[in-house]
Amino acid sequence: MPSVLVADHEPEVAELARRYLERAGLRVLVTGTPAATVRVLTGQVPEAPEVPEAPDVSVIDLTMPDLEVRAIRQALAPAAPAVFLLHRGQSRPHGLNSPPAVRRWLTRPFSPRTLVVAVVELLHPVAGQSRSAGSGGGDRGRHEMVVNGRDVSLTRTEFALVTALAGHPGRVLSRQRLLAALESERGKRPSPRAVDVYIAQLRAKLGDGTIRTVHGVGYVLDLDAGAT
Repeated sequence: MPSVLVADHEPEVAELARRYLERAGLRVLVTGTPAATVRVLTGQVPEAPEVPEAPDVSVIDLTMPDLEVRAIRQALAPAAPAVFLLHRGQSRPHGLNSPPAVRRWLTRPFSPRTLVVAVVELLHPVAGQSRSAGSGGGDRGRHEMVVNGRDVSLTRTEFALVTALAGHPGRVLSRQRLLAALESERGKRPSPRAVDVYIAQLRAKLGDGTIRTVHGVGYVLDLDAGAT
């Protein structure tokens, strides 16, 4: 089971993040100070058997009092996936955005669902490693994903569906839940049939088995089936 470090100085925020991440099937360790965070990042937490080594993904609140960016930068292993939390309008500290493919940035206050999606994207490249290409409404904006070593181009709508499914790994999402995700992306509610059409398009691009149908219930993303 993948492990996640949540380092946040506000206990209620850390607890909310922990609950959502655990619902997604992840092990979570919470720290509330820069010193404790550095110890976890460097694997110096023998009293925490639930995370026996450096976490697979770290969620680090860069607004923690007395936090030194240099200490975090030195404690993070090369290419270690991390989600950084900033105040609105706060600039990104130098040196933490490299490599950018394994870095995500969220502004406080943030949606816990958005946090789960960011963490899942870092854990499972099939649901992440996206590169935006183009802009505008409808499906003109596109995203590229890496699947089995090949670049796959998705429309914004297709990517919205993958993101919604990736936010609940291993769980079945109903057609209504996916319709709501499409409505949020497109600004209008598509027909129920649209979900089936887009799922078929995604299967053709990502590979058979990546998105499974649970008859009478909905769809589930099987990350191991479509990625290596």
